[in-house]
Order: sequence, then C-alpha cells, then structure tokens
Amino acid sequence: MTNNRKPSKARLAKIRLMIFDFDGVLTDNFVFVGEDGEKIKRFWVPDGVGIFMGHLAGIKFAIITGNQDRTTRTRAEFLRIDDVFQGAFDKKIAYQELKAKHQVTDAECLVIGDDVQDRPILELAGISVAPCDANPAMKKIAAWVGQSPGGRGIVREAIDAVLAARGYVWPPPTEGNE
Repeated sequence: MTNNRKPSKARLAKIRLMIFDFDGVLTDNFVFVGEDGEKIKRFWVPDGVGIFMGHLAGIKFAIITGNQDRTTRTRAEFLRIDDVFQGAFDKKIAYQELKAKHQVTDAECLVIGDDVQDRPILELAGISVAPCDANPAMKKIAAWVGQSPGGRGIVREAIDAVLAARGYVWPPPTEGNE
C-alpha cells in the first residue's frame, strides 16, 4: 500500500531544504547515447520553473546522485543548484553535510527519491517523496507518493505543495491589481 496523501500544511511549511536524486526524479530515467558516447537526458521544464520559484521563496536545493556525468552538473548550474553530490553511493554522508551546511533539521528537509539507493535518506528526511513511477519498495516507505512521474512533474508537485503551505500565490499580485 502506498501513501498518496500529501503531508499536512504544517509539515510542508517547515521545509527549508529540498534534496533530489537526479535520474528518475529530475529526469524520466531515459538516456540517449550518441555514437560518440555523449549522454543526452531530457528534462521537464515546469520542474525547473518550480525550482526558480522556490529560490525566490528562499528554499535551498541540492542533488545527491550516484551518477557522475556532465549532464547533472550542467543542469544543476542552469537551475542555480550549488549543492551537487555526484558519485554518492552512501547518500547519508552527503545528506548530513547538507544539513550541517544549511543548519536545518530532518523535519526541515524534503527528499525526493525513486529507487533503492535513495532509501537511507528517504528514511531520514522529515518528508520523503516518491514519484508515482518509483520502485515499488520506495513507494512503500515514502511518506508521500506524488501523482507525477519522475522527470515529468514530481519536483514541481512537491515545490508547489511547499509554497502553497507557506501561503505563496503564483504569480505574485502586481501593484494595484491585488
């Protein structure tokens, strides 16, 4: 049985740091490989827009991934995500470093992960989220299984929930048009 219900607004409003696995969360797990070996991955633009909105609201973002390809770094730079841990096979180490750096507690962290290597940090985070197409074991342990799949909206779904819990309205009202 999976949990498809969003956490309470009170829990969501506490989130100050959002941590993502990369493949299967920010991507849809497809990798195109060219003849020269270059890897090409695709991204869901609304996820990126959500990250930019989150930056404006003061949320910090990080990526913890086992992969070590350039695509991850390039996407993170574009999204202005400074904290990127690649080749992270023990994700708990990176998670603890991030908590210390940003001076946050587990309750202030939201982690989105889709597969077994994410389990240790899904179990630590105040809110753990799995995409609807995640590994079945991860969907069982996640506090919240989103309606969106990895690489196609799960990041935006989580960000929108945190911002809504904080009372943010997008787009913000313009002067005189409130």
